[in-house]
Amino acid sequence: MHVSYKTDRRLSVAGIGCCLIDHMHNHFNYSHPLFQQLLSKHRGDGGIVPGGLVFAEDIESFAGQSFPTILNTLVGSAVPDVSNLGGPSVVALVHCAQLLAGTPVEVRFHGAVGDDSQGAKIRGFLQRTPLNHDLKTLRGHYSPSTVVLSDPSQHEGKGERTFINTLGAAAAYGPEDVPESFYEASVVLCGGTALVPRIHDQLGAILRKAKKRGCITVVGTVYDFRNEKANPGSPWPLGGIDAYSAIDVLITDAEEALHLTGASSITEAAHTFITYGVGALFITHGAKEILVWSRGDLFCAFPLTALPVSRYIDELLEQDPSLRKDTTGCGDNFVGGVIASLCLQLLENPKPPLDIREACAWAAASGGFTCTYHGGTYYETNPGEKREALASIVAAYRQQVGLASEGERT
Repeated sequence: MHVSYKTDRRLSVAGIGCCLIDHMHNHFNYSHPLFQQLLSKHRGDGGIVPGGLVFAEDIESFAGQSFPTILNTLVGSAVPDVSNLGGPSVVALVHCAQLLAGTPVEVRFHGAVGDDSQGAKIRGFLQRTPLNHDLKTLRGHYSPSTVVLSDPSQHEGKGERTFINTLGAAAAYGPEDVPESFYEASVVLCGGTALVPRIHDQLGAILRKAKKRGCITVVGTVYDFRNEKANPGSPWPLGGIDAYSAIDVLITDAEEALHLTGASSITEAAHTFITYGVGALFITHGAKEILVWSRGDLFCAFPLTALPVSRYIDELLEQDPSLRKDTTGCGDNFVGGVIASLCLQLLENPKPPLDIREACAWAAASGGFTCTYHGGTYYETNPGEKREALASIVAAYRQQVGLASEGERT
C-alpha cells in the first residue's frame, strides 16, 4: 500500500482534544464514608470508578447532591496539593514541544476555555511551556477542570487516582471550531477526545479530512465514561468503525482497548484494531509490557510484539523510593514521546518508513520519567532540560531492547 505524507515540507505538529486544570489531592483516603457511598454499583451508573473518570454532572445525579457540596464533604477546606495543566492532548503536546526544543518543528494546540479565572490560569500555565496554542474563549462556559483524588496507600503502596471531570467549554467545542491551520500540519494529534464530546462524535470526518491533506494522524484515547454510561457493556465508538482506517498511529491503554473493541484480551483487541485498518498500534498496560505493531507504512512492518517498559526507571525508583511521585500523565507523555520521535526521525530521514522501536524508546522513557514528578506537565527551567533528562533513559532503553544507539544509527 502506498501512503503519501506531507514530509517534504517544514515539519509541524498540531493537536486538538482536552485541555484543562487538574486539581490534585495527593493524600486522599478512599475509605472516606462518602467516597465509599459514591462508588459505582454497576457499569455506567454515574458512580465513582477508582482509577477511572466520571463526569461531575453524573456524580450529581448519582448522589442527588451538587458537586460543590460533594467535594466539600470529601476534602473539606483542604486546598489542592497541586493545581496543574492537564488533559490528554495538551499534556502530550507540551512534552512533545519540550523534546523538540531547538529543532525547526513547531508544535501547536487548538482547544477551548471558558471566560473565567481558570481559563486565565490555563493560559498562564501554557505560557510557561514551549507549546504554541490557539485557545478559543467560549463565553458563558466554565473552563474544563478535573478533581484528582489520589490515595497513595492503594495497590500495596503503588497508589491509585480517581478523576472527576467538569467538561465546561469542552462540551461546546466542535469540528467547526477547528481552524484550517490544524489540517496544514505534518502530524496531527486527536488526544482524549472522549472529553470533548462533539469532536469525539465527528472524529471520523476530522481524521479523513486530515488524511486527504496528507497529514500523519495520531489518536490517543482516554476512558470514555459518556459512552460507557449510554451503552454499558457495548464497545465504545471512536467516531465510527470507519474512522480507524484513517488512523496512522493509535495509542491506547489496555482497559480502553478492551472497551473500544469488546474483546476479552489485549491481544484480541490488538488484532481487532488491525482488522479495522489502523496503520500502527501501541497498547500500554501500566507497569506491564507494551503491545506494539505496524503494518509497514509510516513505520517499518513490525509483528505484534510485547516490548518492555523502561527497566532504567524501575530500577531507579526501587533504589530510591523517594523519587516516586505519581503516575498522573504517564500515558499522555507516552503519546508525546511517540510524536516527538516521529519528528526526530523525519528530520533525519523525511521518507518513511521509520523505526517503531525507536518511537517506543522515547515513549517508554517519557512515560516512566513522568513518575518522578507530580502531575503530567513538567515545567522546565531551561529549554531542552527535559530532553537532556530523558537522554540516558532513552539510551538505556535502546540497549534494553537491542536497538542501535543514536550514534550507531547516524
